Amino acid sequence: MTLSGKPVKIIANTAKEAALPENWQFTILRQEARSRRLILEGQAHPPYERPYHDALFFYAVVGPDYLSLEVSRDFDGERLLQYLAGLLGQPATPPRVQLGGSQLDEEGALLLVEWHFPPVGRGEMIHRLGEILGRALP
Repeated sequence: MTLSGKPVKIIANTAKEAALPENWQFTILRQEARSRRLILEGQAHPPYERPYHDALFFYAVVGPDYLSLEVSRDFDGERLLQYLAGLLGQPATPPRVQLGGSQLDEEGALLLVEWHFPPVGRGEMIHRLGEILGRALP
């Protein structure tokens, strides 16, 4: 949701946006497997040239029955969520905005989304996430 309370859309707004190629690349910077959590930090590389130099970071946690993802709240972050929704289905709830720093300044704002699955489906979710990221996950 935005500060005004309106939900953030993660679907394409125009035919041009819908036609973007779907070959995102991912770099895992940190991976930590705990008994009930798999924690991943990395960078997402969109299938188009980014007009700025900062990296698009993501933070993901696979718990016993959920996948939680945080990504920058900007054009690329929203497109990444659109891409993942196409592969994993729509998240359980619309993306929530999480502000970092000043509450008046949206600089550093993140989009937080969660997908839910039955606990017996955790292995399949980790496998699917590994396929998306291009690497085997524990």
